[in-house]
Amino acid sequence: MRNVNELLYINVTADQLHAEICYNEENLVELIEQKFTKEDINHLLQENDIIFGIKQKEIDKLLKRFSFTDLPITIAEGKDKIDGNDGKIEPQFDTSIEVDRSEGWDFREVMRIPSVNEGEKLAKLIPPTKGENGMSVFGKEITAKPGRPLRIKAGKNVTFNEQDQCFYSTASGQVNFGTTAINVFPVYEVFEDISMKTGNIDFVGSVIIRGDVPTGFTVKAAGDVKIFGLVEAASIVAEGSIFISEGLAGLKSGTVQAGENVHIGYINQGIVRAQNSIHVDNSILHSECTATNDIICKKGNIIGGKLSAGGMIKAKDIGNRMNTTTELAFGVDMKVHEKKSELEFEKEKLTDNLQKLDLLRQRLSKQHQNSKTRITLLKLRHSYTKTKEQLTRITDQLYHLNDNLGNVETACLYAKGTVYSNVIVSFGKYKRVIDRNFDHVRIRIMNNEINIGSY
Repeated sequence: MRNVNELLYINVTADQLHAEICYNEENLVELIEQKFTKEDINHLLQENDIIFGIKQKEIDKLLKRFSFTDLPITIAEGKDKIDGNDGKIEPQFDTSIEVDRSEGWDFREVMRIPSVNEGEKLAKLIPPTKGENGMSVFGKEITAKPGRPLRIKAGKNVTFNEQDQCFYSTASGQVNFGTTAINVFPVYEVFEDISMKTGNIDFVGSVIIRGDVPTGFTVKAAGDVKIFGLVEAASIVAEGSIFISEGLAGLKSGTVQAGENVHIGYINQGIVRAQNSIHVDNSILHSECTATNDIICKKGNIIGGKLSAGGMIKAKDIGNRMNTTTELAFGVDMKVHEKKSELEFEKEKLTDNLQKLDLLRQRLSKQHQNSKTRITLLKLRHSYTKTKEQLTRITDQLYHLNDNLGNVETACLYAKGTVYSNVIVSFGKYKRVIDRNFDHVRIRIMNNEINIGSY
Protein backbone atom coordinates (compact mmCIF):
# COMPACT_ATOMS: atom_id res chain seq x y z
CA MET A 1 0.00 0.00 0.00
CA ARG A 2 1.45 3.33 -1.08
CA ASN A 3 1.97 6.36 1.13
CA VAL A 4 -0.72 9.06 0.88
CA ASN A 5 1.90 11.55 -0.43
CA GLU A 6 2.54 9.30 -3.43
CA LEU A 7 -1.12 9.16 -4.40
CA LEU A 8 -2.36 12.64 -3.52
CA TYR A 9 -0.83 16.10 -3.49
CA ILE A 10 -1.99 19.61 -2.58
CA ASN A 11 -2.00 22.43 -5.08
CA VAL A 12 -2.04 26.00 -3.71
CA THR A 13 -3.03 28.92 -5.96
CA ALA A 14 -0.55 31.73 -6.58
CA ASP A 15 -2.47 34.11 -4.29
CA GLN A 16 -2.29 31.48 -1.49
CA LEU A 17 -6.05 31.76 -0.95
CA HIS A 18 -7.13 28.31 -2.18
CA ALA A 19 -5.71 24.81 -1.57
CA GLU A 20 -6.91 21.77 -3.54
CA ILE A 21 -6.38 18.06 -3.11
CA CYS A 22 -5.33 16.53 -6.45
CA TYR A 23 -4.22 13.03 -7.48
CA ASN A 24 -1.15 11.68 -9.28
CA GLU A 25 -2.32 10.16 -12.56
CA GLU A 26 0.56 7.66 -12.80
CA ASN A 27 -0.70 5.95 -9.62
CA LEU A 28 -4.36 5.87 -10.66
CA VAL A 29 -4.74 2.08 -10.22
CA GLU A 30 -3.46 2.17 -6.63
CA LEU A 31 -5.58 5.25 -5.98
CA ILE A 32 -8.80 3.45 -6.96
CA GLU A 33 -8.10 0.63 -4.50
CA GLN A 34 -6.85 2.89 -1.70
CA LYS A 35 -8.97 3.88 1.30
CA PHE A 36 -7.92 7.06 3.13
CA THR A 37 -8.46 8.00 6.74
CA LYS A 38 -8.89 11.36 8.41
CA GLU A 39 -5.36 11.00 9.73
CA ASP A 40 -4.05 10.59 6.16
CA ILE A 41 -5.65 13.85 5.04
CA ASN A 42 -4.53 15.69 8.17
CA HIS A 43 -1.01 14.42 7.62
CA LEU A 44 -1.13 15.69 4.02
CA LEU A 45 -2.26 19.12 5.24
CA GLN A 46 0.49 19.24 7.87
CA GLU A 47 3.12 18.23 5.33
CA ASN A 48 2.07 21.19 3.19
CA ASP A 49 1.72 23.67 6.11
CA ILE A 50 -2.00 24.23 5.44
CA ILE A 51 -3.44 25.55 8.71
CA PHE A 52 -6.06 28.21 7.92
CA GLY A 53 -9.54 27.96 6.42
CA ILE A 54 -9.63 24.16 6.33
CA LYS A 55 -13.01 22.94 4.99
CA GLN A 56 -13.67 20.01 7.30
CA LYS A 57 -17.06 19.25 5.74
CA GLU A 58 -15.43 18.77 2.32
CA ILE A 59 -12.84 16.44 3.84
CA ASP A 60 -15.54 14.39 5.61
CA LYS A 61 -17.57 14.14 2.41
CA LEU A 62 -14.50 12.98 0.49
CA LEU A 63 -13.64 10.31 3.06
CA LYS A 64 -17.21 9.03 3.28
CA ARG A 65 -17.32 8.11 -0.40
CA PHE A 66 -13.88 8.55 -1.92
CA SER A 67 -13.63 8.70 -5.70
CA PHE A 68 -10.77 10.14 -7.77
CA THR A 69 -13.43 11.62 -10.09
CA ASP A 70 -14.33 14.07 -7.28
CA LEU A 71 -10.81 15.49 -7.40
CA PRO A 72 -9.54 18.15 -7.42
CA ILE A 73 -11.51 19.46 -4.46
CA THR A 74 -10.93 22.65 -2.48
CA ILE A 75 -10.11 21.76 1.12
CA ALA A 76 -8.89 25.13 2.42
CA GLU A 77 -9.79 28.75 1.64
CA GLY A 78 -7.94 31.79 2.87
CA LYS A 79 -9.42 35.19 3.53
CA ASP A 80 -8.66 37.79 0.85
CA LYS A 81 -7.53 41.27 1.88
CA ILE A 82 -9.82 44.25 1.28
CA ASP A 83 -7.86 47.34 0.27
CA GLY A 84 -8.90 50.65 1.76
CA ASN A 85 -10.87 53.22 -0.21
CA ASP A 86 -9.13 56.43 -1.23
CA GLY A 87 -10.33 59.70 0.24
CA LYS A 88 -12.84 61.61 -1.88
CA ILE A 89 -15.14 64.59 -1.92
CA GLU A 90 -18.93 64.46 -2.08
CA PRO A 91 -20.56 67.49 -3.74
CA GLN A 92 -23.27 69.07 -1.59
CA PHE A 93 -25.00 71.07 -4.33
CA ASP A 94 -26.54 70.45 -7.77
CA THR A 95 -23.63 69.67 -10.14
CA SER A 96 -25.82 68.66 -13.11
CA ILE A 97 -25.09 70.31 -16.49
CA GLU A 98 -28.50 69.32 -17.89
CA VAL A 99 -31.02 72.10 -18.51
CA ASP A 100 -34.76 72.00 -17.80
CA ARG A 101 -36.37 71.10 -21.15
CA SER A 102 -39.97 71.34 -19.98
CA GLU A 103 -42.53 73.77 -21.45
CA GLY A 104 -41.02 77.16 -22.19
CA TRP A 105 -37.51 75.73 -22.69
CA ASP A 106 -35.28 77.92 -24.88
CA PHE A 107 -33.55 75.63 -27.40
CA ARG A 108 -30.44 77.85 -27.22
CA GLU A 109 -29.95 76.84 -23.60
CA VAL A 110 -28.21 73.52 -24.13
CA MET A 111 -26.02 73.33 -21.03
CA ARG A 112 -26.14 74.47 -17.41
CA ILE A 113 -23.00 75.64 -15.61
CA PRO A 114 -23.20 74.67 -11.91
CA SER A 115 -23.10 77.74 -9.62
CA VAL A 116 -23.53 78.59 -5.94
CA ASN A 117 -24.36 81.50 -3.65
CA GLU A 118 -22.14 82.97 -0.94
CA GLY A 119 -22.04 80.78 2.18
CA GLU A 120 -23.34 77.67 0.37
CA LYS A 121 -21.89 74.25 1.25
CA LEU A 122 -19.90 72.95 -1.71
CA ALA A 123 -18.51 69.55 -0.78
CA LYS A 124 -17.74 67.20 2.11
CA LEU A 125 -14.27 65.66 2.47
CA ILE A 126 -14.51 61.88 3.00
CA PRO A 127 -11.39 60.41 4.67
CA PRO A 128 -9.71 57.25 3.35
CA THR A 129 -10.31 53.85 4.96
CA LYS A 130 -7.58 51.55 6.27
CA GLY A 131 -8.82 48.36 4.64
CA GLU A 132 -8.97 44.88 6.12
CA ASN A 133 -6.09 42.39 6.24
CA GLY A 134 -6.54 38.89 4.89
CA MET A 135 -5.06 35.47 5.74
CA SER A 136 -3.46 32.86 3.47
CA VAL A 137 -4.11 29.11 3.79
CA PHE A 138 -0.61 28.97 5.36
CA GLY A 139 -1.84 31.20 8.18
CA LYS A 140 0.18 34.19 7.02
CA GLU A 141 -1.39 37.65 7.17
CA ILE A 142 -2.03 39.37 3.81
CA THR A 143 -1.62 43.09 4.38
CA ALA A 144 -4.30 45.36 2.93
CA LYS A 145 -3.31 48.56 1.17
CA PRO A 146 -4.67 51.61 3.01
CA GLY A 147 -6.54 54.23 0.99
CA ARG A 148 -4.77 57.44 0.09
CA PRO A 149 -6.00 60.77 1.46
CA LEU A 150 -7.33 63.19 -1.12
CA ARG A 151 -4.99 66.16 -1.41
CA ILE A 152 -7.36 68.97 -2.19
CA LYS A 153 -7.57 72.41 -0.62
CA ALA A 154 -9.84 75.42 -0.49
CA GLY A 155 -9.02 77.64 -3.48
CA LYS A 156 -10.32 81.03 -4.53
CA ASN A 157 -13.50 82.21 -2.76
CA VAL A 158 -13.70 78.94 -0.78
CA THR A 159 -13.10 78.14 2.89
CA PHE A 160 -12.70 74.78 4.66
CA ASN A 161 -14.40 74.01 7.99
CA GLU A 162 -12.31 71.55 10.06
CA GLN A 163 -15.22 70.73 12.36
CA ASP A 164 -17.58 69.27 9.75
CA GLN A 165 -14.86 68.64 7.10
CA CYS A 166 -16.80 70.64 4.50
CA PHE A 167 -15.91 73.31 1.93
CA TYR A 168 -18.00 76.52 1.80
CA SER A 169 -18.24 79.30 -0.78
CA THR A 170 -17.24 82.81 0.33
CA ALA A 171 -18.60 84.40 -2.87
CA SER A 172 -21.32 83.79 -5.44
CA GLY A 173 -20.17 82.29 -8.71
CA GLN A 174 -19.37 79.17 -10.70
CA VAL A 175 -17.76 76.18 -8.92
CA ASN A 176 -14.68 74.48 -10.33
CA PHE A 177 -13.57 71.15 -8.90
CA GLY A 178 -9.90 71.08 -9.84
CA THR A 179 -7.39 68.32 -9.19
CA THR A 180 -5.70 70.23 -6.34
CA ALA A 181 -8.29 72.78 -5.18
CA ILE A 182 -11.97 73.74 -5.15
CA ASN A 183 -12.56 77.26 -6.50
CA VAL A 184 -15.52 79.57 -6.96
CA PHE A 185 -14.95 81.89 -9.92
CA PRO A 186 -16.88 84.96 -11.01
CA VAL A 187 -18.09 84.81 -14.62
CA TYR A 188 -17.18 87.07 -17.58
CA GLU A 189 -19.95 87.02 -20.22
CA VAL A 190 -19.89 88.11 -23.90
CA PHE A 191 -23.34 88.47 -25.52
CA GLU A 192 -22.13 88.29 -29.16
CA ASP A 193 -19.50 86.73 -31.42
CA ILE A 194 -15.88 87.32 -30.50
CA SER A 195 -14.60 90.09 -32.79
CA MET A 196 -12.18 92.99 -32.94
CA LYS A 197 -14.61 94.80 -30.67
CA THR A 198 -13.95 92.35 -27.84
CA GLY A 199 -10.44 91.22 -28.82
CA ASN A 200 -8.76 88.22 -27.22
CA ILE A 201 -9.97 87.24 -23.76
CA ASP A 202 -7.71 86.32 -20.84
CA PHE A 203 -9.77 86.14 -17.64
CA VAL A 204 -9.10 84.97 -14.07
CA GLY A 205 -12.53 83.34 -13.71
CA SER A 206 -14.99 81.61 -16.04
CA VAL A 207 -16.07 82.86 -19.48
CA ILE A 208 -19.44 82.59 -21.25
CA ILE A 209 -19.59 83.51 -24.96
CA ARG A 210 -23.09 83.62 -26.49
CA GLY A 211 -21.77 83.50 -30.05
CA ASP A 212 -18.94 82.17 -32.23
CA VAL A 213 -15.17 82.32 -31.85
CA PRO A 214 -13.71 83.03 -35.33
CA THR A 215 -10.29 82.09 -36.71
CA GLY A 216 -7.28 83.72 -35.07
CA PHE A 217 -8.78 84.66 -31.69
CA THR A 218 -7.71 83.35 -28.28
CA VAL A 219 -9.85 82.76 -25.21
CA LYS A 220 -8.15 81.87 -21.90
CA ALA A 221 -9.82 81.30 -18.53
CA ALA A 222 -8.68 80.24 -15.07
CA GLY A 223 -12.12 78.65 -14.61
CA ASP A 224 -14.47 77.15 -17.23
CA VAL A 225 -15.30 78.34 -20.77
CA LYS A 226 -18.84 77.99 -22.19
CA ILE A 227 -19.36 78.83 -25.89
CA PHE A 228 -22.89 78.70 -27.30
CA GLY A 229 -21.73 78.90 -30.94
CA LEU A 230 -19.01 77.55 -33.24
CA VAL A 231 -15.23 77.62 -32.75
CA GLU A 232 -13.14 77.92 -35.91
CA ALA A 233 -9.31 77.90 -36.12
CA ALA A 234 -9.07 79.66 -32.76
CA SER A 235 -7.43 78.80 -29.44
CA ILE A 236 -9.56 78.00 -26.36
CA VAL A 237 -7.67 77.32 -23.10
CA ALA A 238 -9.24 76.75 -19.68
CA GLU A 239 -7.91 75.47 -16.36
CA GLY A 240 -11.39 74.06 -15.72
CA SER A 241 -13.80 72.50 -18.24
CA ILE A 242 -14.76 73.68 -21.74
CA PHE A 243 -18.34 73.51 -23.09
CA ILE A 244 -18.90 74.18 -26.84
CA SER A 245 -22.52 73.80 -27.94
CA GLU A 246 -21.95 73.53 -31.71
CA GLY A 247 -18.46 72.26 -32.38
CA LEU A 248 -14.89 72.86 -33.53
CA ALA A 249 -14.13 73.40 -37.23
CA GLY A 250 -10.42 73.74 -36.65
CA LEU A 251 -8.94 73.79 -40.18
CA LYS A 252 -6.06 71.69 -38.72
CA SER A 253 -4.94 74.50 -36.37
CA GLY A 254 -7.88 75.20 -34.03
CA THR A 255 -7.11 74.07 -30.48
CA VAL A 256 -9.19 73.37 -27.38
CA GLN A 257 -7.27 72.64 -24.17
CA ALA A 258 -8.96 71.98 -20.81
CA GLY A 259 -7.57 71.30 -17.36
CA GLU A 260 -10.66 69.18 -16.69
CA ASN A 261 -13.35 68.00 -19.21
CA VAL A 262 -14.32 69.01 -22.76
CA HIS A 263 -18.03 68.82 -23.73
CA ILE A 264 -18.49 69.60 -27.44
CA GLY A 265 -20.95 69.07 -30.33
CA TYR A 266 -18.42 67.76 -32.87
CA ILE A 267 -14.69 67.98 -33.72
CA ASN A 268 -13.55 68.45 -37.32
CA GLN A 269 -9.84 68.89 -38.14
CA GLY A 270 -9.14 70.17 -34.63
CA ILE A 271 -6.72 69.63 -31.77
CA VAL A 272 -8.40 68.85 -28.42
CA ARG A 273 -6.70 68.05 -25.12
CA ALA A 274 -8.35 67.35 -21.75
CA GLN A 275 -6.75 66.49 -18.43
CA ASN A 276 -9.91 64.52 -17.63
CA SER A 277 -12.29 63.37 -20.42
CA ILE A 278 -13.63 64.46 -23.82
CA HIS A 279 -17.41 64.10 -24.42
CA VAL A 280 -18.57 64.60 -28.03
CA ASP A 281 -22.26 64.66 -29.00
CA ASN A 282 -21.61 63.65 -32.61
CA SER A 283 -18.42 62.74 -34.54
CA ILE A 284 -14.64 63.28 -34.42
CA LEU A 285 -13.23 63.76 -37.93
CA HIS A 286 -9.53 63.93 -38.89
CA SER A 287 -8.55 65.40 -35.55
CA GLU A 288 -5.92 65.02 -32.83
CA CYS A 289 -7.53 64.35 -29.43
CA THR A 290 -5.86 63.51 -26.13
CA ALA A 291 -7.60 62.75 -22.81
CA THR A 292 -6.08 61.54 -19.56
CA ASN A 293 -9.23 59.47 -18.95
CA ASP A 294 -11.93 58.84 -21.61
CA ILE A 295 -12.96 59.95 -25.10
CA ILE A 296 -16.66 59.33 -25.75
CA CYS A 297 -18.66 59.98 -28.94
CA LYS A 298 -22.26 59.75 -27.77
CA LYS A 299 -23.94 59.37 -31.18
CA GLY A 300 -21.20 59.72 -33.80
CA ASN A 301 -18.13 58.14 -35.34
CA ILE A 302 -14.36 58.53 -35.21
CA ILE A 303 -12.82 58.86 -38.67
CA GLY A 304 -9.16 59.62 -39.37
CA GLY A 305 -6.73 61.47 -37.11
CA LYS A 306 -4.99 60.40 -33.92
CA LEU A 307 -6.67 59.85 -30.55
CA SER A 308 -4.99 59.07 -27.23
CA ALA A 309 -6.80 58.16 -23.99
CA GLY A 310 -5.73 56.81 -20.62
CA GLY A 311 -9.00 54.96 -20.07
CA MET A 312 -11.82 54.33 -22.55
CA ILE A 313 -12.56 55.34 -26.15
CA LYS A 314 -16.18 54.79 -27.19
CA ALA A 315 -18.02 55.54 -30.46
CA LYS A 316 -20.47 54.09 -32.95
CA ASP A 317 -18.05 53.43 -35.85
CA ILE A 318 -14.25 53.64 -35.90
CA GLY A 319 -12.79 54.40 -39.35
CA ASN A 320 -14.90 54.16 -42.52
CA ARG A 321 -15.53 52.15 -45.70
CA MET A 322 -12.76 54.10 -47.48
CA ASN A 323 -10.30 52.52 -44.98
CA THR A 324 -9.12 55.94 -43.80
CA THR A 325 -6.17 55.53 -41.43
CA THR A 326 -7.42 56.11 -37.89
CA GLU A 327 -4.99 55.80 -34.96
CA LEU A 328 -6.14 55.10 -31.40
CA ALA A 329 -3.57 54.93 -28.58
CA PHE A 330 -4.23 53.96 -24.96
CA GLY A 331 -2.00 54.89 -22.05
CA VAL A 332 -0.22 58.10 -21.15
CA ASP A 333 0.28 60.97 -23.56
CA MET A 334 4.00 61.45 -24.32
CA LYS A 335 3.74 65.07 -23.12
CA VAL A 336 2.90 63.75 -19.65
CA HIS A 337 6.08 61.64 -19.65
CA GLU A 338 8.14 64.65 -20.80
CA LYS A 339 6.65 66.88 -18.09
CA LYS A 340 7.30 64.23 -15.44
CA SER A 341 10.98 63.94 -16.49
CA GLU A 342 11.40 67.74 -16.38
CA LEU A 343 9.87 67.95 -12.91
CA GLU A 344 12.02 65.09 -11.56
CA PHE A 345 15.17 66.81 -12.89
CA GLU A 346 14.10 70.14 -11.34
CA LYS A 347 13.30 68.42 -8.01
CA GLU A 348 16.76 66.84 -7.91
CA LYS A 349 18.39 70.25 -8.56
CA LEU A 350 16.33 72.01 -5.88
CA THR A 351 17.03 69.26 -3.31
CA ASP A 352 20.76 69.62 -3.95
CA ASN A 353 20.56 73.43 -3.64
CA LEU A 354 18.60 73.12 -0.40
CA GLN A 355 21.28 70.91 1.13
CA LYS A 356 24.03 73.33 0.08
CA LEU A 357 22.14 76.36 1.47
CA ASP A 358 21.54 74.58 4.77
CA LEU A 359 25.22 73.60 5.08
CA LEU A 360 26.36 77.15 4.33
CA ARG A 361 23.85 78.55 6.82
CA GLN A 362 25.14 76.22 9.56
CA ARG A 363 28.76 77.24 8.91
CA LEU A 364 27.99 80.97 9.02
CA SER A 365 25.97 80.54 12.24
CA LYS A 366 29.11 79.20 13.99
CA GLN A 367 31.25 82.18 12.89
CA HIS A 368 31.67 85.48 14.75
CA GLN A 369 28.53 87.54 14.18
CA ASN A 370 29.00 90.98 12.66
CA SER A 371 26.72 93.13 10.50
CA LYS A 372 28.00 91.59 7.24
CA THR A 373 27.53 88.02 8.53
CA ARG A 374 24.01 88.78 9.81
CA ILE A 375 22.97 90.24 6.43
CA THR A 376 24.37 87.18 4.64
CA LEU A 377 22.48 84.88 7.03
CA LEU A 378 19.22 86.74 6.36
CA LYS A 379 19.74 86.37 2.60
CA LEU A 380 20.49 82.66 3.03
CA ARG A 381 17.33 82.12 5.10
CA HIS A 382 15.28 83.91 2.44
CA SER A 383 16.82 81.76 -0.35
CA TYR A 384 16.29 78.62 1.72
CA THR A 385 12.58 79.44 2.27
CA LYS A 386 12.00 80.23 -1.43
CA THR A 387 13.78 77.05 -2.55
CA LYS A 388 11.75 74.95 -0.10
CA GLU A 389 8.50 76.47 -1.41
CA GLN A 390 9.53 75.63 -5.00
CA LEU A 391 10.40 72.06 -3.95
CA THR A 392 7.00 71.61 -2.25
CA ARG A 393 5.19 72.91 -5.35
CA ILE A 394 7.09 70.55 -7.68
CA THR A 395 6.55 67.58 -5.32
CA ASP A 396 2.77 68.25 -5.42
CA GLN A 397 2.86 68.47 -9.23
CA LEU A 398 4.68 65.14 -9.44
CA TYR A 399 2.15 63.56 -7.07
CA HIS A 400 -0.75 64.54 -9.32
CA LEU A 401 1.12 63.57 -12.50
CA ASN A 402 1.73 60.09 -11.06
CA ASP A 403 -2.01 59.87 -10.28
CA ASN A 404 -2.71 60.59 -13.95
CA LEU A 405 -0.45 57.88 -15.36
CA GLY A 406 -2.53 55.60 -17.55
CA ASN A 407 -2.89 51.87 -17.05
CA VAL A 408 -3.23 49.98 -20.34
CA GLU A 409 -4.49 46.92 -18.43
CA THR A 410 -7.77 48.73 -17.68
CA ALA A 411 -8.00 50.72 -20.94
CA CYS A 412 -10.62 49.67 -23.50
CA LEU A 413 -12.09 50.52 -26.92
CA TYR A 414 -15.86 50.14 -27.43
CA ALA A 415 -17.49 50.27 -30.87
CA LYS A 416 -21.29 50.00 -30.98
CA GLY A 417 -21.14 49.79 -34.79
CA THR A 418 -18.11 48.80 -36.87
CA VAL A 419 -14.33 48.97 -36.49
CA TYR A 420 -13.14 49.23 -40.09
CA SER A 421 -9.97 47.98 -41.72
CA ASN A 422 -6.84 50.17 -41.38
CA VAL A 423 -7.67 51.30 -37.86
CA ILE A 424 -4.46 51.19 -35.80
CA VAL A 425 -4.87 50.35 -32.10
CA SER A 426 -2.01 50.73 -29.58
CA PHE A 427 -1.92 49.81 -25.89
CA GLY A 428 1.44 51.02 -24.60
CA LYS A 429 4.06 48.91 -26.40
CA TYR A 430 1.43 46.65 -28.00
CA LYS A 431 0.15 47.61 -31.45
CA ARG A 432 -2.30 46.07 -33.92
CA VAL A 433 -3.45 47.12 -37.38
CA ILE A 434 -7.05 46.00 -37.96
CA ASP A 435 -7.05 44.05 -41.24
CA ARG A 436 -10.81 43.44 -41.60
CA ASN A 437 -14.09 44.86 -40.37
CA PHE A 438 -15.39 43.96 -36.89
CA ASP A 439 -18.93 44.70 -35.65
CA HIS A 440 -20.00 45.47 -32.06
CA VAL A 441 -16.61 44.88 -30.45
CA ARG A 442 -14.61 45.60 -27.33
CA ILE A 443 -10.83 45.79 -27.78
CA ARG A 444 -8.48 45.59 -24.81
CA ILE A 445 -5.26 44.03 -23.49
CA MET A 446 -5.58 40.43 -22.25
CA ASN A 447 -2.61 38.21 -21.38
CA ASN A 448 -0.16 40.68 -22.94
CA GLU A 449 -1.88 40.82 -26.31
CA ILE A 450 -4.58 42.92 -27.95
CA ASN A 451 -7.88 41.04 -27.75
CA ILE A 452 -10.97 41.73 -29.89
CA GLY A 453 -14.17 40.51 -28.23
CA SER A 454 -17.88 41.12 -28.50
CA TYR A 455 -19.35 44.35 -27.13
